Amino acid sequence: KLGFQAHYPQLETKLAARGENEADLAALLAPAEAEVRKRLGNFIIAEDDQTLEGVILATLLERGLTLSTAEMFTGGHLAARLAPLAGAEHAFRRGVVARDPGELAVTEVSTVAAEAVASDLRKTSRSSHAMSLLIELDQGADRPDFGGTIAIGIADGDTVVSRQARLIGGREWVRAGAVELGLDCLRRHLLGLPVDERIDFERR
Repeated sequence: KLGFQAHYPQLETKLAARGENEADLAALLAPAEAEVRKRLGNFIIAEDDQTLEGVILATLLERGLTLSTAEMFTGGHLAARLAPLAGAEHAFRRGVVARDPGELAVTEVSTVAAEAVASDLRKTSRSSHAMSLLIELDQGADRPDFGGTIAIGIADGDTVVSRQARLIGGREWVRAGAVELGLDCLRRHLLGLPVDERIDFERR
């Protein structure tokens, strides 16, 4: 059986089978697991007891890399996904939280601005990697069609990559989705995967 369960902003996929013993189960699950991996591809962010932030931290620690982050509107939730983890003191260097774009020297939310913020932060923090998460919210009261434009920039010693997206669904929906999208882009960059594949929650 293949089941799905939504925990916005993640979708959990479960495979279940019955067999006489461990070997029987392994034989039954192997082709189904292979097909799931083939279809979901780069969208598999974690498996079993892993978490998205755990995968990122493990990759940083394994390669001896360090990370700093800068975020707008999300109130430090991006840094809070990584900094409390065991071992993060060896990889997470700095988290910058700002609500006013001017505090990050940003005049408009764009991929160009996100790249510039990430590049500057990498240099000032002396981290191997830095990521910026910039958000421009819609005007007016919170409502179901309230949305935001997200610009993500990731800088390392060799390259700078960026990603822009739009999420709608209310302020909390945008905040949670932006944090998840930012972390997933970082995971993809660290693993050599494309950062610009569209997600189901994204709007044009």
